[in-house]
Amino acid sequence: MKILHYTLGLPPYRTGGLTKYCTDLMLTQKTQDHDVAVIWPGQMGFLCKKVKIKRVKDFKDIENYEIFNPLPVPLDEGITNIPAFTKKADILIYEEFLKKIKPDAIHFHTLMGLHYEFVLAAKQLNIKTVFTTHDYFGICPRVTFFNNNAICKNAENCSDCAACNITALSLNKIKILQSPLYRTLKNTALFKKLRANHRSEFFENNVAERPKVLENKEQDYKNLRNFYIKILESVDFIHFNSTITKSIYDRFITPKNSKVISITHNDIADNRRIKDFSHEKVRITYLSPTNKFKGFNLLINTLDDLYKNGVKNFELHTYNTSSLKRNYLIQHQNGFSYSQFEQIFNNTDFLVVPSSFETYGFTVLEALSYGVPVLVSENVGAKDLLNNNKFGLVFSFENNDFKNKLQFLLNKENLFKINENICNEFKFLTSNSVLDLYN
Repeated sequence: MKILHYTLGLPPYRTGGLTKYCTDLMLTQKTQDHDVAVIWPGQMGFLCKKVKIKRVKDFKDIENYEIFNPLPVPLDEGITNIPAFTKKADILIYEEFLKKIKPDAIHFHTLMGLHYEFVLAAKQLNIKTVFTTHDYFGICPRVTFFNNNAICKNAENCSDCAACNITALSLNKIKILQSPLYRTLKNTALFKKLRANHRSEFFENNVAERPKVLENKEQDYKNLRNFYIKILESVDFIHFNSTITKSIYDRFITPKNSKVISITHNDIADNRRIKDFSHEKVRITYLSPTNKFKGFNLLINTLDDLYKNGVKNFELHTYNTSSLKRNYLIQHQNGFSYSQFEQIFNNTDFLVVPSSFETYGFTVLEALSYGVPVLVSENVGAKDLLNNNKFGLVFSFENNDFKNKLQFLLNKENLFKINENICNEFKFLTSNSVLDLYN
């Protein structure tokens, strides 16, 4: 079978869970003797606007194609220039490309940069199309479906969209970020520092604190969403990465066909082991950034409350930059890498993922792969892996549920039982299940 993947780009230019999943899936399919190719939205011209598709240097023996002058790629910065994101392309460009490489299936991993005519050309040529959800782009211009530190309440009528997206990057800035020069400089120390400064307050997107938007733009954002709904409803099969993701998309689209399948990547292996809980304090690990969106404030406030009330049999390990000081806090300020996971999870009694909203959360699966129990919020997609609290606990944001379940896991007997369940019963995911979607 020949499979063409459409993604944001390839490492090291693009990183993150979407890129990791797509890259590993392609490499796995290649080892299974499938013919694999990849195409991605590349540079945008400041003068030349013609859409072209060119083959560039192969990626690990995978055919590699760049779209010149795709639609803009906003990442999670938002959209204000709506006409630029809904432009039409010449369908013949995509038809000629697809006739030339002859894929049996096209697997879309994002809608960013994607012309509707690409999907339409595949449809007219009777090529099977699959879309995997990794975020909410298309339904939400800011990707997260998150607003005022909560799930967006005004999504259907788009009443907050203009204010939420007002700080979006200009089209010229997006063109720079999609340029070959930026790809070269992206991972230099200077550019890493500039990105860190820009992103430091990114998730604190309180609409009330943003500049007032005078124009009524609700209909513009509804039209933008309708553009992406047209694409999504043209795809043959939608692969939802979690039940949470499906529940959000189902509010806006009617898929032709769909299925919820949890995702994985090639760095996750079976490292399960019965853990030793004989040490004095329960070691809690938190791997996310220090912002409200990821639940850091909730975690600290709850642990503070426990500590003040005499529950002190724990220590919290964080892997982020913070000036916070607590007696129970052990900070690893330089972050972490995949190569450190064995050491991290060997020194973890349970992982906590208190995010307010997350479509999946690979760290949950990574913790389970080492036999580590997890505590996740009801809004984390990877809760699907926990098999009704057999491999960890899911908490709600009401009635002190988070505090109560933290205390439950501070009991080592409870931790041992969950660890034992993981080692004896947890079933690992594979990439093979996705292949069935192409048939």
